[in-house]
Amino acid sequence: MAELPSAQQILEQLKLIAGPYAKFALAGRKKYVDLRLRQDQAVRSIYIRAADKVAKEIRRLKRLGAGSQMNIRYLTAVSESLRENGVGEALTDLLTGDIVKAVDAGSTYSMEVTLSHISKTKLAKKPVKRAFFRANNQAVEACWARTERGLHLSDRIWDKDEKYRKAMTEIIQDGVATGEDPVETARQLEKYVRRGKKTLAVDYPEMMDRIGNRVPQDISYEALRLVRTETAAAFGEGTIAAASVSPSYKGMKWVLSGSHPVPDICDDLANADHGLGKGVWPPGQEPPMPAHPNCLCVLISVHEDTDDFMKRLNEWTKNPQSHPDLEDWYTNVYSEVA
Repeated sequence: MAELPSAQQILEQLKLIAGPYAKFALAGRKKYVDLRLRQDQAVRSIYIRAADKVAKEIRRLKRLGAGSQMNIRYLTAVSESLRENGVGEALTDLLTGDIVKAVDAGSTYSMEVTLSHISKTKLAKKPVKRAFFRANNQAVEACWARTERGLHLSDRIWDKDEKYRKAMTEIIQDGVATGEDPVETARQLEKYVRRGKKTLAVDYPEMMDRIGNRVPQDISYEALRLVRTETAAAFGEGTIAAASVSPSYKGMKWVLSGSHPVPDICDDLANADHGLGKGVWPPGQEPPMPAHPNCLCVLISVHEDTDDFMKRLNEWTKNPQSHPDLEDWYTNVYSEVA
């Protein structure tokens, strides 16, 4: 039998793990995949719009008489335009919305499982929904607070803005140094941001001989990787945060992506044995997502067997002392937001 594609493998595993609640697991996964599918174009569009504004400003300056060759007047004016029209603010806006959506996608499964359980009791659903809403907000805050190499997410976004401005400036400065036609410099900026350094090497070999080692191959690549990584982290944060307020939660399973030709840390996470089943991590010991940049693995919460849980829940409603864990959930989660 032919090996299933990686995405299909993950879906099959999610359905197997979720059992009767597979539709909830697949709904959360679809939200996340839909989000990821549009992100690459969204990031590239940010860079293209920003570079086009600079190119437009260069052409405008020429029409106003700044000169038929690139000179210091162009450099001064465009440097100001770069400061005003960088990519940092747009990347921040994109991630602000996408982190919220990714957290929501991650929380979908545990929330729907819990609401399904609660619907079979006399407990009101509103406090449960409030608990998940609060957990989601905390997960979003955690995403912005987490650090990498000592830098918060906002710092890493503005690092990408600085690298963008530096690359644009290198091309503009080369045009000034060689007295190039401003229109040609504008074209170079537009081509570079759309097609990368290889295109410039073909169309402008002499310029690339001069600045080739000072500009990235793909100016938007680092931002693409940042957005992908932070979205995956938000999906993981939402998954873990939502599971933590679900009374049927037993552990968190690391579902290995099929895109692992060489074993790495993900294999260790997926094969770990904590007595809960292969790759299932105890509450409070959940591994954060992603394990590495561009990681395609998935976290899914493991819940108590529905019949067993409903039996315990009904016993607890008659005698709160019969199941201390459910009484603790009622006191510290349900009643806290009731």
